Amino acid sequence: SFAPHTIIVVPARHSHSLGAAEDCIGEVRAEDHCVLHGDGLISFTAGDGSSDALFVCGQIADTHTGAMGLFELFQAPMVETFPADPVLRYAFELMLSEVTSPDLATQAMTEVLMKQCLIILLRRHLTASDFTSPILAALQNPKLARAVLAVLEQPGAPYSVDSLAALAGMGRTSFAEGFANAFGQGPMEFVQRVRLRIASRLLSGTDLPVKVVAATVGYASRSAFSKAFEVEFGAAPSQFRLVGGMDEGEPERIEGEPPDTEPT
Repeated sequence: SFAPHTIIVVPARHSHSLGAAEDCIGEVRAEDHCVLHGDGLISFTAGDGSSDALFVCGQIADTHTGAMGLFELFQAPMVETFPADPVLRYAFELMLSEVTSPDLATQAMTEVLMKQCLIILLRRHLTASDFTSPILAALQNPKLARAVLAVLEQPGAPYSVDSLAALAGMGRTSFAEGFANAFGQGPMEFVQRVRLRIASRLLSGTDLPVKVVAATVGYASRSAFSKAFEVEFGAAPSQFRLVGGMDEGEPERIEGEPPDTEPT
């Protein structure tokens, strides 16, 4: 459940819906009730247009390094209401003001404010002491936390299950099993996802050659990097760069593009 001034963060690749507890009184189709506003924003009105409930929805690709990668680790939606948090409330109110009265660069401004809200929310959860936070619940094992934070802060380091287990101060088998149980993925799967998401940002935001990007994020072989990248994003690195990386969204599979032929 949620109330006014609530942020809902849904884990990546999870479908979701919002609804009232009461019985459904009708169905409204989006294609019949969407209006395009300035700067590419779209509004959808399900009622009669009167002041009732306003939802600001967006998708942010978590390709950041550092602590923002912790959002990859939780498996259930995070619901946070902040009536008494002046900093978070201020950023949220600015975001609402932008979307209710779109103007020049509203989309860019809204994106920045949405990320600011997420960072503030993450800081609050990291300072919680009762482990009720879904992020802290995933990291309540300090041994596993040491390995996770090492990967987030130095994703290009030469990791293996053995080296991560050593960082955690655990045996290889118990570490691998504990990591999978806590985070729903194997330790090296997590390392690869962190590396590839950073690589996607480097490809779309810099002119670094693919082989340099591969080495930067910890791949010794360009071919191994390109293969892993294509499996994750549905496009070879050069193809991904060619279309601009489909920034801030889940990349869709690209069909009919030429192979990755950037000189090595």
